[in-house]
Amino acid sequence: MSFPACSNVRAVHDIRRGPHTVVEHGRRGRIVESHPSWFETTYTVQFPGDLEHRGPGVILVGLNEADIQPG
Repeated sequence: MSFPACSNVRAVHDIRRGPHTVVEHGRRGRIVESHPSWFETTYTVQFPGDLEHRGPGVILVGLNEADIQPG
């Protein structure tokens, strides 16, 4: 299943970059762009900052269906 652009999604698990957790499990975001390929579709997802998740938002490139789900 692939997600269309502008779909609301949430993180299936904590997403880490190196030693840092940049997106916590369950955090909601929005797909900005999809990148289909012969192997799988990857997504650019914007996770905005809010009161619960202090600090600025983050945009992650290269997430796949194991990282996000509708939400």
